[in-house]
Amino acid sequence: MKKQIIICILLISLVLSGCNQSVKTDNKKEEHQMEIMIAAPKSPSTIPILRLIETNALGEDVKINLELYGDMEKMIVMATEEKYGFMVLPVHTAATLYNKGLGAKLLNVFGWGGMYLSTTDPECSTWEDLKDKTLYVPAMGSIPDIITQYFCIQHGLKIGENINVVYSSHHEIAQLIELGKIKYAVDAEPFVTRNSQSVEGYKIICDFAKEWKEINESQYNMPANGVITSNTFISNKGEWIERFNLEFEKALQWTTENPDDAAVLAEKYLNADAELIEKAMPNYKFLVKPAMDVKGDIEAYCEVLSSFKPESIGGKIPDEGFYYKNK
Repeated sequence: MKKQIIICILLISLVLSGCNQSVKTDNKKEEHQMEIMIAAPKSPSTIPILRLIETNALGEDVKINLELYGDMEKMIVMATEEKYGFMVLPVHTAATLYNKGLGAKLLNVFGWGGMYLSTTDPECSTWEDLKDKTLYVPAMGSIPDIITQYFCIQHGLKIGENINVVYSSHHEIAQLIELGKIKYAVDAEPFVTRNSQSVEGYKIICDFAKEWKEINESQYNMPANGVITSNTFISNKGEWIERFNLEFEKALQWTTENPDDAAVLAEKYLNADAELIEKAMPNYKFLVKPAMDVKGDIEAYCEVLSSFKPESIGGKIPDEGFYYKNK
């Protein structure tokens, strides 16, 4: 009997020893994993990052920690912290961070659209038809506001004189259109797609991305979203930047080619409406371009923003140091 008890004790000891060894091995593996922190908005522009995480695209020895921000205030705070290797954010915000001395370098631009002028008025089909009308625009002083003012001027409209503008939020504008309380609005995806499906007579008058290109005689595109890295990350882990760029491009291509699966990721991580995101996906105009390759587009964009509101880009057109140069 004593012999059996001793055998049982030995067996239990071996099992526990094995469990402890397993934990130690796992902990050891985690200790040797390199961690890359990424900050990104709670929006569809983050889907390529989600794809990187889901597929371990940077390798089993790299752990990607993603932190989401829901507003610009939180994003600015996050940008001042050196722990983030990469951040997904609007191009004009990247310029502001650089001009404020936060050591941000723009890696790429991958979003080129998503803003639209729309109406439920069957008699309205051009900017000129907005004369003496009331147009709803997201947030006074925002980028949609600045670009709207720019387009108005190009079409002989002046806010406060022959066109009235009321400022609101994206969500409220979409709701007011849906309720039939307003007829003319500037809004973004995915709200535009939602209204296209649910509001009778709703139509798009102008795709901002196309209008920008036409005004610039097809020379420049309008950059919207990009990825930045920090000087700290370049110094400490710069060898990973090229790998990230390559895998990010693959992830973005997958996102555009598989809108259904991409929408599932948005629903899983961002609590988004998968069906809506899938239908809106083509309108985001995702295409990766290295920052240096689209320097002209960025400068033309910043010049317009600066002419209306210099502080929207940090007070000046970013110089050469703003652009990450591939090795």
